[in-house]
Amino acid sequence: MPARPTNTNERLDKHDRQIAAIRELVHEGMRLVIQSRKDIHALNAAQNRTDASLRALIESLRGGNGRANGKAGRQ
Repeated sequence: MPARPTNTNERLDKHDRQIAAIRELVHEGMRLVIQSRKDIHALNAAQNRTDASLRALIESLRGGNGRANGKAGRQ
């Protein structure tokens, strides 16, 4: 009978290793999700800055040639 407990212990060890591997995969997945969220937030911030710069550029082009907001000759 000594072979049976060894077999059971081997199976339990195998399952423990599998569970540890699955746990590590889940942790790595969570790290990737967190990093993706940080990247998305950084991308959104960069897009907001780009949008603001573009709006400022467009506004600066609208007020050219000494006219105020495109209303030349009106007072």
